[in-house]
Amino acid sequence: MEQVKPGTRPNRKKHVLWNIVFILLAVVTVWVVTTQSKGFSPRNFSQYLESNNPWWLLAALLSMLFYVGSNAWMIGTLLKGFGYRRSPFDCLTYTASDIYFSAITPSSTGGQPMEAWFMFQDGIPVVISTVVLLSYLLLYTLSTVLIGLACMILMPSTFLSFGTLGRILIIVGAVIQVGLTLLYGLLLWNKKLLLKVCDWVLRTLGKLHLIRSLEDKRKKLFRTMVQYSEAALMLRGKKKILRKALILNLAHRAAQIMVTVFCFLAGGEPLRLAPKMFAMQGNVVIGASTVPIPGAMGVTDYLMIDGFSSMMTPAESANLELLSRAMSFYICILLCGILVLVKLALIRFRRTKTQKSES
Repeated sequence: MEQVKPGTRPNRKKHVLWNIVFILLAVVTVWVVTTQSKGFSPRNFSQYLESNNPWWLLAALLSMLFYVGSNAWMIGTLLKGFGYRRSPFDCLTYTASDIYFSAITPSSTGGQPMEAWFMFQDGIPVVISTVVLLSYLLLYTLSTVLIGLACMILMPSTFLSFGTLGRILIIVGAVIQVGLTLLYGLLLWNKKLLLKVCDWVLRTLGKLHLIRSLEDKRKKLFRTMVQYSEAALMLRGKKKILRKALILNLAHRAAQIMVTVFCFLAGGEPLRLAPKMFAMQGNVVIGASTVPIPGAMGVTDYLMIDGFSSMMTPAESANLELLSRAMSFYICILLCGILVLVKLALIRFRRTKTQKSES
């Protein structure tokens, strides 16, 4: 399949704006949690941190790292299925760009275009990256639905522990996730719809000033879509790879939830309550999955405290929420942001080196 030449660098001004909005939302969210939780105080939170079991905290940190690593492994597996082998570091940066930009943009709209752009820079055609990312979205939402439904069915009491607003958010999230699973499956196997999605990806990259000569790229896309049927058939013949990718996606989603479970255990809570906390957090993930706020900040925090309050005091709920959110979200975003910067620096170095060799 014909390769697409690298485009221009990302729009720095928009990225700076997104980061500023992200930081402001994070500050406001933490302020609301700490001021509105009864019995919470910085002193008590400090004592809570000091009393935590360091081994469970280490388990939480490793679970967060596995959350990122398992996703990179899955992306690498899908790319390999199309004959595009990429290094673990490249796959890690694809994942990091998705996690980072999804967290700082509304409705996670920035994650997929940036991940496609990084693949674009590494010589992966738009058609292939689109099919891979659609496969990922299908498996990701399917994994979310499977884990969420398992939590609701096996431990319905955890769903009933939420307040009215929390239940509404969880139900709406579940319905939308099921709908998205069906939509992504249809897009993946329907050539005409996929063509529209590929065209949307290109136009989005153009609006973000991530590629140049947009119309030329769109014409090239329409020409290369003739070969899409072969690519789709190739993927259909890779059932083993798709099964492996689904397992990795399930592990990816479970690892994110386990961060909260490990933080819960680090606070001295009994191990027998770990399954209940897992189910509780599984409901939180469903409820916050479709909220059009960067990182679902505020909504995720509300759902966590709402659910935790059935198992502990308001102050203890706030302590656990702040710790687990820091481990599973803020530290994760910081790590992914660093990986994105490293990848951008390498792309710039590679481009400069190429220009010098051509001159």
